[in-house]
Amino acid sequence: MKKTFKTIILLTLFPIISSLDIYAQSKPESEELIKRKKIHLYFGTFLYTKVTTNFLYGVTNNLYLGVSFRPGEKVENKEFIGSINSRGFDFYDYNKSNFNNFFNLKSQYFFLRNFYTSLDLGIRTGFEEKITKFTITQINSLEILPFSKSTFVSDRYSMLLGIGYRKELFEHFLLGSEIQYGILSGAKVTKNYTYNPTAYNGLPNDIILDQLFNDGNDYKTSRLMIISIYAGIAF
Repeated sequence: MKKTFKTIILLTLFPIISSLDIYAQSKPESEELIKRKKIHLYFGTFLYTKVTTNFLYGVTNNLYLGVSFRPGEKVENKEFIGSINSRGFDFYDYNKSNFNNFFNLKSQYFFLRNFYTSLDLGIRTGFEEKITKFTITQINSLEILPFSKSTFVSDRYSMLLGIGYRKELFEHFLLGSEIQYGILSGAKVTKNYTYNPTAYNGLPNDIILDQLFNDGNDYKTSRLMIISIYAGIAF
């Protein structure tokens, strides 16, 4: 994985470094101004993530403002049977909303021909997850013990600074790459449990195990690095 990550970084940096070297050697005495198209629409990806759509508008020849969007994950709701023994079995109903939709407000400034710096302010959507469990037992009589757990994970916010290279080829074709580094805020995690204390004679095992294996650390504030290679159109 580390080897693949280093390879991607090198592939991303190569066109930028090469272009800087060529530019340094062939820079004319009176540098011509690059005229850019007003609208840039391009699509980028990184490793196994979904494609990100980017739309930018040139406020000036060097300053572009816009938005980007990457669709999140969709989970199929399902029902299934859990553990089975001589006394009965567990039946589960699982529901989870779409999550990790990524929306960014983008700004880019071309400071040296086709090289630009960027600032992105974004939001990554949270989700709601609900697991309902029915423990069905039959010793002296049929007994159904319902238990449900609802988890709410709030939206997370990000700020990314980056440097990139984007060039207009053949009038309307865009090709570029970008490296961004920043921070992703932590999420607030809220869990609610619904059960009958009398029927369970205290806390259900599900709650005890959930407290022991708390996944709250998965949603702490973290660093974020995005490397993308993209292509699109300009008009």
